[in-house]
Amino acid sequence: MSEIDKENILENLTTAVMITDNKMSILYANTAAEQLCGISRTRLKSQKLQDLVDREEITLIDTLNNPDFNVNFQGFSAADVRFTPYPGKTSKADLTIFQYTENKFDGFLVEIHPIAHQEKLINQAQQNFQFTAARDLIRNLAHEIKNPLGGIRGAAQLIEMTYADKVENLKDYTKVIIEQTDRLKILVNNLLGPQRPNPLTQVNIHYLIEKVLKLVQLQDNCKRITIKKDYDPSLPELPLDSDSIEQVILNIVNNAIDALDNEVFTDPVIKIKTRASFRTIIRETKYPLCMVISIINNGPQISEQLKKTLFYPMVTTKPNGNGLGLSLALNIIERHNGTIECLSDAHETEFRIILPVKTENHGEYR
Repeated sequence: MSEIDKENILENLTTAVMITDNKMSILYANTAAEQLCGISRTRLKSQKLQDLVDREEITLIDTLNNPDFNVNFQGFSAADVRFTPYPGKTSKADLTIFQYTENKFDGFLVEIHPIAHQEKLINQAQQNFQFTAARDLIRNLAHEIKNPLGGIRGAAQLIEMTYADKVENLKDYTKVIIEQTDRLKILVNNLLGPQRPNPLTQVNIHYLIEKVLKLVQLQDNCKRITIKKDYDPSLPELPLDSDSIEQVILNIVNNAIDALDNEVFTDPVIKIKTRASFRTIIRETKYPLCMVISIINNGPQISEQLKKTLFYPMVTTKPNGNGLGLSLALNIIERHNGTIECLSDAHETEFRIILPVKTENHGEYR
């Protein structure tokens, strides 16, 4: 087989492959390796393999830096390795290194298998199960609360009608009861979610984003924030419940604004990006084409612990929040057969709204 054929095979692999010399200096990287690292092969060739590994992987780095490695080892495998090719870019993968000798060349063949996808599926399944259980519990509780609220409100009105002329300041007390009962009723209705979804209409997602941005830019807490837009104009229109999707985008953008509402962030930025995503898996269903709306801010990192419960009802870090915004947002997107993902590190936090362009039921959601 010719050298050209070998290179073509490597270039078409979905597995990241690198070839290094016996000192671990990178001599070749295929396209999958470029995509994994987010670095061009020209830049990769100026680095050593250990330069791409997270500094916390001390044992692995020491092994690769050991001058006796190429003498005493034919190769080895390492699982769950953290790669940090540059600040802000971290991924996990399984690493396999083989000794590679051919035509007097003495070096190593490196295979890198990303495990983020498998982790994502497992985490998504666990979170979906836990979220569904929490949501059902909250909804059952809300149903039990809703009926007594009507009775309390009715009793307050009846007391007011019967005794208002006989008891001084009675209306002041019954007014408080009625107002607080109405407030609780709104909260319960939000917990239960919309009972009758709005009809779907063909909508350009960028039109909805622009509507949201016009609203938020009028807010005082948005004045100092720079908003950047990076749209893919080729994205098609989708059959959506436009009011609900607009509310989802507004909620996530407002969350980003709240996260940046602190003088500590001297250059607060929110970036709205739209892209196509191919062969995307959502809740064990593979869709050939999806639309991804990314809302990114350079605010504080969301902890791993909080990310696990972020979409649960009644979970919030805001002093005046009720913890329903993201839960309702996910509920709306799931009715469109999509999902919402949260990615966060020390540099930025990204919420990704993922919507299938084509679904098995031809655009009608459950």
